[in-house]
Amino acid sequence: MMFARALVGASLMAIAASAQAQTQPATSQAQPVANADNSVGDIVVTAQRRSESIQRVPVSLTAVSADVLRQKQVNELSQLNILAPSLQVGGDNTFTVRGVGTLAFSGTIDSSVAVSVDDVNYSRPLLNTAKFMDLDRVEVLNGPQGLLFGKNASSGLLNIVTTKPLLHKLSEGTDIEYSSRDRPGTNSNAPGLIVRQTLNIPIGEIAALRVAGLIGYEEPPTTLVGRMPAGVRYDINRGTRQIKAKLLIKPDDSWSVYIIGDYNKLSGSGGYFNTSYRQLAPNSTNVAPLAADGITASPDNFLYAGDGGYYRDIETGGAQASVGYTFGSGLELSNLAAWRFYNQNQQLDVDLTSSDGANINHSIGNYNQYSDELRLALPSGNRLTGQIGLYAFKSTLNYDSTIAGNNYLPSFVSRGFPFCVGAIAVPGAFPPTCSVSNAYFLGSDRKYTLDTRSLAGFGQLTFALTNRLKLIAGGRVTNDKIDIDLLQGRNHYFVSLGGPSVHVAQSYSDTNFSWKLGGQYQFTPVIMAYGFYGRGYKGPGFNDQAVNAINSLVVRQETSDGGEVGIKSSFFNRRLTIDVSAFVTTFDNFQVQSFDTNARAFIVQNAAKVRSKGVDLTVNLVPFRGLSLNTAASFLSSKFASFPGAQCYATQTANGCSPTVSTFDAGGNRLPGAPRFTSTIIAHYDIPVGGGIVPFVQGDWYHRSQIWFSVNQSPGTQFHAYDQFGASVGAKIGDGLRVSVFCKNCTNVHVPIGIGTDAGDGTASPPRLTYNQSFTFDSVRSLGFTLSSRF
Repeated sequence: MMFARALVGASLMAIAASAQAQTQPATSQAQPVANADNSVGDIVVTAQRRSESIQRVPVSLTAVSADVLRQKQVNELSQLNILAPSLQVGGDNTFTVRGVGTLAFSGTIDSSVAVSVDDVNYSRPLLNTAKFMDLDRVEVLNGPQGLLFGKNASSGLLNIVTTKPLLHKLSEGTDIEYSSRDRPGTNSNAPGLIVRQTLNIPIGEIAALRVAGLIGYEEPPTTLVGRMPAGVRYDINRGTRQIKAKLLIKPDDSWSVYIIGDYNKLSGSGGYFNTSYRQLAPNSTNVAPLAADGITASPDNFLYAGDGGYYRDIETGGAQASVGYTFGSGLELSNLAAWRFYNQNQQLDVDLTSSDGANINHSIGNYNQYSDELRLALPSGNRLTGQIGLYAFKSTLNYDSTIAGNNYLPSFVSRGFPFCVGAIAVPGAFPPTCSVSNAYFLGSDRKYTLDTRSLAGFGQLTFALTNRLKLIAGGRVTNDKIDIDLLQGRNHYFVSLGGPSVHVAQSYSDTNFSWKLGGQYQFTPVIMAYGFYGRGYKGPGFNDQAVNAINSLVVRQETSDGGEVGIKSSFFNRRLTIDVSAFVTTFDNFQVQSFDTNARAFIVQNAAKVRSKGVDLTVNLVPFRGLSLNTAASFLSSKFASFPGAQCYATQTANGCSPTVSTFDAGGNRLPGAPRFTSTIIAHYDIPVGGGIVPFVQGDWYHRSQIWFSVNQSPGTQFHAYDQFGASVGAKIGDGLRVSVFCKNCTNVHVPIGIGTDAGDGTASPPRLTYNQSFTFDSVRSLGFTLSSRF
């Protein structure tokens, strides 16, 4: 906080010195690089669905250009947190912004942090699995977003903008990245190769076609111990195939037609299921199986085993078309129609050993969404600006999954006497037999269809009361309707993990009004202050498991009320920019998932109230030509104000937990994935040697304070503060060639993306605390080189 106050003070003291400074022409740079006059390059964003300088946008956001993403080897959304301190990444492409995110891994719940690609909202995390390709920039918008980007998001938005086709220009771009990652516990490394190719083709005078493709192969840092049994599929290495085509037609200055289609195929479970044992309870049921595999649980354990198979196949893609017409008055009418889909088939050996504890975690899913947005934008030069529109969305998710195993028992006891379903033997039979045989000793299964329909009318207007003062008002009326048809417990288990055998069909609908009121004041051409208050909204969903046959599956809608104030400023002829914002947001009916020890299932609840507050800070500096410095920091307090239904962890005795009391009030606990302080510093220096070759050196430092990975703060789910460093050196050759060698996570800090308790040990008698951990490709050090060409 002292750092933030000092910078705000410096901003106010420098107003007089900067009053004569004028704004510079806008560019698309999102890392400060010196312009011809050595000023910081401006950043153009579309955070309010129109192009404008980031210094004039009255919201807190981080914008990262395609150049910076390439220079930092950030290839997908799950790596973006090292450039945006307010963003944290969870498992399977889930995110938190300002400490608040989707604390549930059910496909029947909307994301708290939305993702928009070329103005189309991607409503499910699996749609976001493709790698970055042919980007212009990525914007991380902090706080509730619901007025301008499709479906509502209660916590934040990741706005991805790809490069539009260029008229009258034939060009190509090639990017090659090779990396070698550490593979702890072995004497080998894990190679990776990503190749991107882009071609821009003009078609006559009024159209252009842009085609981009990507091929990737990456081996994860985790290693299988032993061999998978013959006939069992083992596909851990990640393969990526992507293609995207974009057609832009502009017959004149009034009409515009923009059509996009893409297809992405991803294989391999690496990066998603890189799980190992972190800490083993002395009396764990996993002690003997892990000892047989030669695996020792520890924070540095990257070894696992299995005999049930590991693989993941995902197809994603879709098409969209937008038509726009600009009237002579400057009014712009546009319509954007889109279709997105994914198909998923994956399997994980849940027990991570070569014995059958729970060999099966198999799921098949297919998803389709359709959306249409009609929007009218007012001229940007008038006193009254903004936009109004209508939005329609419909989706269908079909999902089928099974989790099952033999609990390390010999295979012959999984189905026969005395392990009958319900422990019922056929009377008089000899040898003893069961009236019904088990499919597995323990397990759960569910199959459901989820239909979602959302209709909304929205608008956000800005009125210039004076040349300096603008007032902002926006609102959105949303009607959501959801339906689920769930069939659960089709198979027979001696120990059921997910509730009874039931067939449930339920519906739910809700109408909500979300809004925003605020203003901004331009003190000087380069210093602007803003503030707003409003209500955000996240739609309802369902639990995807029924703990009994009578309870409702509905997870009610979540709302957020909060405000933000900020200052955006530039000094010394724009060589220094400082942006500071402070925020407070309260979430009611917060949707959160916890483990029900009685049902042995994860259940989503509305029991929580959350309060998030803090300060975001960004500083860009170009002290002299060639050197740029970028610093961003997030100071955060994100806690449960109350959560009376939180599940106790195994062996917990505090807060009233006991063998007979399984829940407590988690009020006061920090949210999972909510550090108190996060910061990043990037320094880039172009060495002035003259001629057509420009050598450069770049370094970065990322710091995150201690976090919890669990709601109940089970002791082993705390991860300490850490620092992560990266560096690269290389050269720009001529106008289109760039080569570099790089190091990511140079000090090889082993950073898990998640730590959780083992459900089997947690529900055993007596209960025990065993911990698993999940890693990503960036959890270890990687070395490599890049080659980029633009012609």
